[in-house]
Amino acid sequence: LHLSCPRTHVPCRDGTECVAQEYMCDGEKDCADGSDEEGCAHLCDTPGQPPPCQSHEYPCGLGPCLNVSLVCNGQQDCMDGSDEAGNCSVPCQQSCTHLCYPSPKGPRCWCDPGYQLAEDGLSCIDIDECMEQGEGACTQTCLNAPGSYSCGCLPGYLLEPDGRVCKLTGPEPTLLVAMQSEVLSYGLRSGHEKVLLVADKDRVVFSLDYDLVEKKVFWMDLATESIRWQDLNSSKKGTLVKGVRSDCIAVDWLGRNLYWTDGAAGQVLATRLGVAWRGIPEYTVVMDGDLDQPHSLVLQPLAGLLYWSEVGSHPRLMEATMDGSRRRVLLDQELGWPTALALDLPTWRIFWLDEKLGSVGSARLDGTSVKVLQLGWVQSPFAAAVCEGQLYWSERKVWSVQQVDKISGKNRTVLLKRHEQPHGLQVPYLRERTNGCAKSNGGCAQLCLPNP
Repeated sequence: LHLSCPRTHVPCRDGTECVAQEYMCDGEKDCADGSDEEGCAHLCDTPGQPPPCQSHEYPCGLGPCLNVSLVCNGQQDCMDGSDEAGNCSVPCQQSCTHLCYPSPKGPRCWCDPGYQLAEDGLSCIDIDECMEQGEGACTQTCLNAPGSYSCGCLPGYLLEPDGRVCKLTGPEPTLLVAMQSEVLSYGLRSGHEKVLLVADKDRVVFSLDYDLVEKKVFWMDLATESIRWQDLNSSKKGTLVKGVRSDCIAVDWLGRNLYWTDGAAGQVLATRLGVAWRGIPEYTVVMDGDLDQPHSLVLQPLAGLLYWSEVGSHPRLMEATMDGSRRRVLLDQELGWPTALALDLPTWRIFWLDEKLGSVGSARLDGTSVKVLQLGWVQSPFAAAVCEGQLYWSERKVWSVQQVDKISGKNRTVLLKRHEQPHGLQVPYLRERTNGCAKSNGGCAQLCLPNP
């Protein structure tokens, strides 16, 4: 059976799976047969391929690159001795920008680390590590400098001693997880688990979200077709709206609204967080008409934007302002069934897990820089969240909550595994800013929907 791999992946030798191109020769066996790490020592010797040596290194005829300080020093350091003899005795008379070193091929210019040799063979050009390494350079902001670069963090984050990773300051970040009829809090540093609320008997907490302002958990109750809430400070509980069915709800903690998708009706709807159920539905249809089974939904309240996935005959990721206007297609390629979305605002990216393709994808919020990784353990993702360097999601098929490195898709860890099926999850943390509906309900008598 011929295995067909996406253009960003290569097949393993045994033909049982595909691995991402960046996994080849990275020092870790990702193919079951280990074929992604075979022949890596000889990559420098591939006929017709220039050795990937930096400008301060010398390309040996056989073996790894050599620091130029070891060339023509009277001792053979290359495996084939190609670093000695020849024209080593020819003196350096080149007008090199940095330094000149003797070599068996005659004098050569070389550059300090962080620079590369220009086409003229004399000048040195600064390497933009931020551009070349991309997301691998820094977890948040990257500033290039002559011969080097530095990482920075957004407000509310602190740079780790490694100079690359940003961590949230303040209290330990937690993951809220809907586990059958309970909502758990899981400490992302300590692994401490705590039951925050227990729903009524035989009720399933489906999709959930958290109001950062009033510290309330909202969730979809499929059995009663209602969206319910509970105050985590006072344990007060109530019903926000009835007569709805949704795969995903999302709280606009700034504009004080709650949004949800209705895949069957092809709608996105919203209601105010402060309403109380009085027997008559009080909500607004935000978007209707040409939505093809809207499923997952995430909000960016500070910018007044919402993003959703559609899992119908033409799957796509969409963006609109929070009043439903200015709709645009964010992505409509390399998608099968994107059932779980998550925003990573520090890196300005949106992540998704695709149940049909068994993949994790991400893109910038303008739809560019798309990256898709096929991961065999993505089977039935329901909800997702991103915090710092990790992507978290709930797996309904194997009844677990898992995490992977958000950039590489590696280091998968099962955080929670129960006899109950997990559904919604969320990482709540507050960012102090505002949008048009945050003050005096935007001057509206009833529902205010932001339009930046």
